[in-house]
Amino acid sequence: MAGLFCKVVTPQRELFAGEAAYAHVPGMEGSYGVLPGHEMFVTTHKTGVVSLWMDANGSEKRDFLVYDGGSQVFNDQLTVLARFGTPVEEIDEAGIRAANEELKQQIQERSNAEDEQAKTELGMLQAQLQWNEYQLAHLATT
Repeated sequence: MAGLFCKVVTPQRELFAGEAAYAHVPGMEGSYGVLPGHEMFVTTHKTGVVSLWMDANGSEKRDFLVYDGGSQVFNDQLTVLARFGTPVEEIDEAGIRAANEELKQQIQERSNAEDEQAKTELGMLQAQLQWNEYQLAHLATT
């Protein structure tokens, strides 16, 4: 049987593109698995770990932490679009903690903003902080 072509992407970069034997995705209505030949669908997913088994034996697996987004399965292709994401092995605790201090300062500076541009920036900074906190929480559970 032919493999499943998988892409895991964020607006900033492509995290993975290649063949996998099986994918596990944290769906909004519950996690789901995708094998070659899966029926087509489009759905949202929740923050969590997308796991790709690279071979049918399950001996090689790649994990990606993703934050919000959606997924599509069509013609033996799975595309996972996440607002934020990273390969689990690339999570940098020290870098995240340093970035969080700067983010908190920027959020504080914009917290009383009244113009629309500043409010939009504030929302983006808050989402980035939530993503960073989620990464740290994930590290604490592994």
